[in-house]
Amino acid sequence: MAKTTNYTADLLKLAGELPAKIAELEASIQAVDKRMAELKAAGLIYATEHWRKDAAGEPKFLYLLYPSRAGEKRRRDYVGSDPAKVAEARAGIVRAQEYDQLADQQRGLTGRVYHVSSDLERAHLHISGRSW
Repeated sequence: MAKTTNYTADLLKLAGELPAKIAELEASIQAVDKRMAELKAAGLIYATEHWRKDAAGEPKFLYLLYPSRAGEKRRRDYVGSDPAKVAEARAGIVRAQEYDQLADQQRGLTGRVYHVSSDLERAHLHISGRSW
């Protein structure tokens, strides 16, 4: 019995998997975008904690120290010792850190989209008999 060879079978199989993979990538990007919007709406605090100590040397009052900018005095916000205000300030700092991590992830995903798009354009040119 003669074995028949389909030279494009693997190519067709690979091309058939692309729509699902592209949809997964789009869903990942949308999930990251949604979470970033939620974090931004809740409020981001790009500052570090600084605790003023009392006479006994124990942390008493929370201040938020923001990064300094050229030509400006460093911004310091008084939060105090109210547990609810302290918790909210800390939550804002954590949200900002998560936001930055998601922004890095978003850049990676959109970079992947760019590279895959470029590769697909190149593959299309090769299949059609043209080259760059």
